[in-house]
Amino acid sequence: MNYNIVKDSKKLTVARLLTLCLLLFMPLASVTANESHDIFMPVSENAFSNVFRHSIDSKNLNAKRTVDVSLPVNYAETAENITYPLIVVLDGELLFNSAASFAQLQAMNSQMPEAIVVGIPNAPDARRDMTPKPLGKNGEPLWFGGQEDSYLSFIQHEVLPLIEKNYRVANFKILIGLSPSANFSLHSFWKQPNLFSGYIAVNGADFNAAGYEGESVFEKVVKSVKQQEQNKRYLYISMPKGGVTRNPHILEKYNELSDELTPHLNKQIEFKWEVIDKKSYAAVLPAIMSGLKLIFPAEEWDPSYNNFIAKEPGQTLANIKTYYATLSDKYGFTALPKGERFYNRNRLKRIVYVLINEQRYTEAEAVLNYWLSLYPQSANAYDTYADLYRAQDNAGAELEYRAKAVKVAQKNQDLRVALFESSLRELQERKPAP
Repeated sequence: MNYNIVKDSKKLTVARLLTLCLLLFMPLASVTANESHDIFMPVSENAFSNVFRHSIDSKNLNAKRTVDVSLPVNYAETAENITYPLIVVLDGELLFNSAASFAQLQAMNSQMPEAIVVGIPNAPDARRDMTPKPLGKNGEPLWFGGQEDSYLSFIQHEVLPLIEKNYRVANFKILIGLSPSANFSLHSFWKQPNLFSGYIAVNGADFNAAGYEGESVFEKVVKSVKQQEQNKRYLYISMPKGGVTRNPHILEKYNELSDELTPHLNKQIEFKWEVIDKKSYAAVLPAIMSGLKLIFPAEEWDPSYNNFIAKEPGQTLANIKTYYATLSDKYGFTALPKGERFYNRNRLKRIVYVLINEQRYTEAEAVLNYWLSLYPQSANAYDTYADLYRAQDNAGAELEYRAKAVKVAQKNQDLRVALFESSLRELQERKPAP
């Protein structure tokens, strides 16, 4: 991704480069970042304190269904106007935990944005109900499936409104399906083209179904893309190696679909098909990983924060804002920089300490204010603000922000509260300089 950074008019000297390296990768002399409290960790008796379960008395399915929700790690810290992309995972009893954990791990390491992950488990012996009723070799409908539109209405009119009412959801949604539910995902692509932005069809293949008027699902997909006027979509389809070995026809159809979609790439759709060198459902997690990477390229979500730092006053923050504004425009939701990051200095906090140690206090304060505008409930941001005032020998302001860090941490039931309390006590017990 291109963005403008105003650089020094002269090349950096060797001494300047060495100074930057020391600032970025070694403990700082005047104010040292407390590396032991870099990420938000809630106090909870539950192993997964960010996971919630809802029940729906579905009119569309004439049954009571369960919906599980996994919230991002920093959800409690962000501003009320911050929304998150939504990942809807079908076959939730099999895929939800893995997909939610993977999305969280990737987001914590800036490989993708933080996301709300929703899992929809199947009712007993009902997994194949959602697939369009496939046709046999002679065109006869097979015995399973056929309730795809009831399931689609269930998701559109019951699941999504429930999630959007209770959580901060962006208008960027991804649907993940496996085998029968991959067929449903492909059906959703053309039947309700504006419902989701991304589709990951694991173990998906072309098929003919009752009600498709002689067209295959891949033909339906191509027609949908050609008719698409706006809202770029993402489509990923995979199959384990054993599947294409048994049925080489799958690869032929993949290539045909790729040829049809090639003229529309980058503008209307991003598309990738892949054969995973794993057996059966061992290919599921690698496929989900690859699908999410297609939608959220890691290189876009993990820029070098060192490249944001500029010599010109105010340009460092301008570089940060420009980069993330461009990313936000691409996806239609606020792309968040990392204020804190799990054992990694590529974050706003480290930039603040670089500026503090160059005595660029006004710029450090501006970056902190930007951090807090996105994460107003971040105890770590307030604690870092206190370090800024400590560097300026402003004990009164430092005390105010140490106390704010403790208060926010207590409110959020932050496991790091003892660390913030320790910093506050150390300040209160510190003897004034003679």
